[in-house]
Amino acid sequence: MDLGMSFEYWYMFPIAVVIAITANSSGFSGGVLFQPIFYFFVKLPIQESVATGIATETVGMTSGAIRYIVQKGVDLQIGFVMIMLTIPGVVVGNHILLIVNADLLKMILGLIIFGLASMQFVGAIQKNFGHRDEIPVEDIYRYMWIPPIGGFFSAASGTGVCELSQPVLERGLKLKTKKANATAILIEATADWVITILNLNAGLIRWDIWLFTGTGVIIGGQIGPYLSKYMPDRTLKIVFSIGIIGVAIFYIYKGAIWSAKTLGFL
Repeated sequence: MDLGMSFEYWYMFPIAVVIAITANSSGFSGGVLFQPIFYFFVKLPIQESVATGIATETVGMTSGAIRYIVQKGVDLQIGFVMIMLTIPGVVVGNHILLIVNADLLKMILGLIIFGLASMQFVGAIQKNFGHRDEIPVEDIYRYMWIPPIGGFFSAASGTGVCELSQPVLERGLKLKTKKANATAILIEATADWVITILNLNAGLIRWDIWLFTGTGVIIGGQIGPYLSKYMPDRTLKIVFSIGIIGVAIFYIYKGAIWSAKTLGFL
């Protein structure tokens, strides 16, 4: 593994700090925000973009999850159950990334999370928040099919666990907003470790970029949970919703471009 000590990508450090603060304070995966940057500015191939974004997100979400656990902001019991449900989807999705066009997967996921984020945005406007401090394990049974889907899309496209877990926890199971955000980040962090370990042998991670993004998100991952304590639930939901809607539009655009090329229109 060549870490490459070039400073060519130094500018990714401050960008990574800001992304990690935003993601860890509002409850969505920072990897989704790296995708457009890697695609438009760094010009990475899609598989390297996904793998490097996930490797970056792994340390950033882990940093944030540790801070939230210290702050006692995570529902550890329900988080552990959802982690166990997520991992099988991660393993399948990691293999799909190598054989199925990632832009197609992104378009499908984009349509899914656009709908979820839109519902979250409406809920924020209507002040419809979760109210429970804890969730009995048996309450997850009717939603147990969703975490594997999140794991599948996270491994295959770099997005999915937080974007699907947070709405399940808050909107479906009525967990309080801040606790739903923190628990989703713990689930994402654990899934990301599995994905990154699987990606190590594929040689897809750009470590020369990760040196700067990884360092940045570790710092941002500590700041985000601290800021979250002082942010109103409504603000957190609006930030989450707008961020995910933006990512969904980007993913749908990418998928539409791929479809047009495949069908010969471009």
